[in-house]
This record gives sequence, C-alpha cells and structure tokens, in this order.
Amino acid sequence: MASLLSKLSGAKKTTPIEPREIFMTLPQKDKRYEYPRDVQSDVWKKWFGVRNDKNCIIKMNTGSGKTVVGLMILQSCLNEGKGPAVYVVPDNYLVAQVCEEAKKLGILAVTDRDDYSYTENKAVLVTTIFALVNGHSVFGMRSTNNYPIGSILMDDVHACLDTITTQFSIRIPADHELYKEIIALFADQWKSYNSSSYINIVENPDPTRNAIIPFWMWQEKQTELYSLLAKYNNDHEKNHCIYFNLSLLDESLSTCDCFVTAHGIEIVPEGIAISKIKSFINAQRRIFMSATLSDDSVFASALGLQREDIRNIIVPDNANDIGDRLILFPRHLNSAITNDDIKNKVISISQNYNVCVIVPSFERAKYWDPEGYRTITKDNIERAVVALKTKHIGLFVFVNRYDGIDLPDDACRMLVIDGLPPLRSEKDKYIQSVDSASNILRREQIQRIEQGMGRGVRSNGDSCCVILMGDNLADVLLRNRGVSFFSNATREQYDLSKELWDLLKQENSKPSVDEVFELADFSLNREVEWIQKSKERLSKVLYESEPQFDSNALALRKAYDLSIGLQWQKAI
Repeated sequence: MASLLSKLSGAKKTTPIEPREIFMTLPQKDKRYEYPRDVQSDVWKKWFGVRNDKNCIIKMNTGSGKTVVGLMILQSCLNEGKGPAVYVVPDNYLVAQVCEEAKKLGILAVTDRDDYSYTENKAVLVTTIFALVNGHSVFGMRSTNNYPIGSILMDDVHACLDTITTQFSIRIPADHELYKEIIALFADQWKSYNSSSYINIVENPDPTRNAIIPFWMWQEKQTELYSLLAKYNNDHEKNHCIYFNLSLLDESLSTCDCFVTAHGIEIVPEGIAISKIKSFINAQRRIFMSATLSDDSVFASALGLQREDIRNIIVPDNANDIGDRLILFPRHLNSAITNDDIKNKVISISQNYNVCVIVPSFERAKYWDPEGYRTITKDNIERAVVALKTKHIGLFVFVNRYDGIDLPDDACRMLVIDGLPPLRSEKDKYIQSVDSASNILRREQIQRIEQGMGRGVRSNGDSCCVILMGDNLADVLLRNRGVSFFSNATREQYDLSKELWDLLKQENSKPSVDEVFELADFSLNREVEWIQKSKERLSKVLYESEPQFDSNALALRKAYDLSIGLQWQKAI
C-alpha cells in the first residue's frame, strides 16, 4: 500500500477545456478520429463561446457526427468543473451506441449512476430519457438526496421530448380494471351529452372512434377520479401506467384532457411540469442536440424554455456535411405501378445490396416479411445492425424505427420508407380527426420521415437510394405540401432527384417500374457524374438557424405556467 504514495501527483496539471483541443489531445482514440470534421469544429467553437448560457440548442444534420460533438462538450464541462455530466438518449440501444463511441474516442463513459468515476466527475453518465423523467426519478422526484446534475446533454432531443410527453400522460389500456371504472364514472353524463359517442366506443366498440370528455364533466369528478387513480398507484407491473406517471400530473390533473377510445384511455396535460425533475432544472448547463428539421415550439411546451432561449441556436457554417441521397417515388411517376411491383424490385436489388425497409407497424411488416424472420425488434436490433455493417445480408424490416440507428456505407445502400409514421398519441389522433390539415402534426410526421431517410447516410462520403411508397405518404408529402417542411439540405436533394423524374417523364410519360428503378443505379453504382452534381447542389446549402415555432404553442405554455401558479385571470 505504501507504493501508492509514490503515485500521488504533485502540482495539479492544467487540463484543456476547449472541445477541439480535448479531441486532438485524446491519447487513446481510434485512428478514424485523427481529425474532427469541419462541422464538428464549427459547433464546438460556437458552443464554447456561449457555454455559460444555461440553455443551448445545437442543430446538425443526421449523420454529421453529433455523438462525438456531444461527448466532447460534456468532457469539456467535466474538465471545467461543471459536473456531474449526463448524456441522455431515447433508449437503451442508443445508450450502448454512445458508450461504444466513447470507448473508441478514449473517453470514460458509464451507465451506472453509482459508479465511482461518475460520482467523482471523471466520467460521463449515459442514460435514457425514461431514467431521467419518471414519477420516481432519482434525479428529482425524491424529497431529499436526488442525484445532482451539473451539465446535461439531450441527444435526439425530439425523440426524447416524445418520451417526456408520454411520461407526463397516463395511458390506461382497455383490459385494465381502471378503464371500466373511469368509464362508469362518466357514463351517465356522457350518455346524456352525446349518446352516439358513448355507444360507438363503449357498447359497440369501434376502434376508429375517439372522444374527449368535456372539461366540465372532467373537473366536476376530480375527487372521485383521483381516488380511482390512487387505488392503482403501486409497483405492480400491470399498474406501471399509473405508478410512473401519476405523481408527474398531480398539480395539473384538473386541467388535463381525457381521450377515450375502444382500446384505452389517455389523460394528457396542457403542459409539461418539467420543474418536478429538480436536478434537470438546477443543472448549470443544458444542451439540446437536434436534427435540422423541427418545430422548435416543443422546446417551450415540453421543457419550459423561453422565447429568448429558443433563439440561441447553434448550427455549423455549412449544411453540406451529409452524403448523397437519390430519392424515388415510383407511384408518383406512374400510378399504374403497384406496391407489389415496387416490393419485387426492392427484393431483387437486395440480392446484391443491403436494403432496409422502415414500416409504421408490425402489421405492415408482414407485407415485406410474412414469416417475421427479417423483422427487427428491440431484442435483436443490436445483432441485426452489427450484421448489416459486417456483410451482405439482404433485406431487413424496421418497425417504427425512424431514428436512432446508424447504417453507414454498405450497411444500407437502399432505404424504403413505406407508409406514414404513426401518430404518437390519442390526442394527436383526436386533433387530426377535427383538423386534418394541422400543420403541427404534419411537421412532426415530416420530421420523422426525414429522420428515417437519414438512416442510410452517415457521412459526407456515404450514399443511399431512398424509395418512398404509400398513398398516405403521398398525400402528406405531395398533395399537402409536406415537402416544404424538409430541411434545406434534404429539400435540395429532393429537388435534384425530381429533375431526374422530370427528364424520365419527358422520355416516357408512363415509365415502367423497371425504368424508374434504373434511376436507382446512379446511386447504387456511385456514378461519378451523379455524385458530382449532388455535391455541387449541396455545396451552397446553409443550415436554417432561425427558430421555427408556433406562437400559439408559446402562448399556451405561458398560460399553463400561470395556471399552475393559480393565476387564472392572467392565464386566460
């Protein structure tokens, strides 16, 4: 033991705090990290200049190296004494990805919040948004001894915000006893108010119908309702829908919306009381990393950021940091082309290239993979992605996986977006039923489509052919101007691809499926002229640094905050 004394350091060494300098001096990083990308250096420099701002939003294209940027920023925070440092991602699969990236960089990252290195501010804690935000979170929901946070970075922030919104909601399935008890609580008034709605959902369950409990009924029954919810507020597995959520809603339950369908009940607040997660609120530095397309008003509605915080958006100088994408929409070029025609061509191409298909549901996955052998689930996703990166596999089907997977280079040379991403909640479905042209919902769905399109291009030198299919997808993208919600870089690639469509249509007004897919060869074969023109078009594209927000959403957030403080007149 005495030999330990000889290892004690003398004068304390100065550690670098500028992210790029940290990156360049990492002694054990993998050879592929010899130099940072220009976009990474841009972001590090801009962040470092405003690093003492409590809130910072960073936007970078999908595939531009956000994980490395985030890890260097948190290492900078640790070196500057602004720990503990927490890296938050949407799910456990991404936790493993971030830890693997940290290992290749030679940065210490851990997943155990009781790890000595994390406690002593020597390591970054990588965790899920669920671990941070839940009704029993150790980062804020305990009366004492919550785990402190000095600096926190939330990656894939819009996916994280979806989870936060879910956590601040109560979703009761129809097979739970509580479902029937809540229905019974409102039955008499509901039948008197709208008997057909009650009959279509309760007596003759129609899965396509939904209803909202009128606010005057909801508020009148608050005492009885809370008693019912509290009865099931325990750690039994079937009651987790109450246990992890009720304590997050207790201050705003009376102003929640309650949506009822034949398959469940959803209780949703008008705002997110994120202040309940005390360590998140008290963090000195909060960094939010996002893809370039977004409705920035969610930063206000879900995180309580103010308008001035949303204006502080960091972007790289240029948006030409993504690979080449050739986009095809076969049925738009010729409506006589069937889904089976497209499917058969895609399967044929998968004999020579790895092809990934993203579908909105397991039901749709059966169309591509009837036996389920090539359908990816949370249980086999890690093995599948490793296999795709290692060798030619053929075709894999990902269900509702529009973000969080990296399929670079030969791992995915063709990517199919089949159908429209599903709406995330019963509230969204209800909004769509009364306002089918809702820009808020449309922007969210286009964002997820674009994120999905980015799975197959993970660097400037990468390339992928993207196939779009599905009539509902066409409705949103083409007939409802959804393309206008694409980011600048994706819209440029879409416009360039569309020029190819126009040239093909000039040759043949009704091109066959074979003729349409001949265009895919420009990407699959990495034709020099295609790559050159694609890069020329992207070379002058700039990131959108101006925030995109809905003023109504900001006003609603302000009203919600006032209502929590019982300042009803100001809230009105």
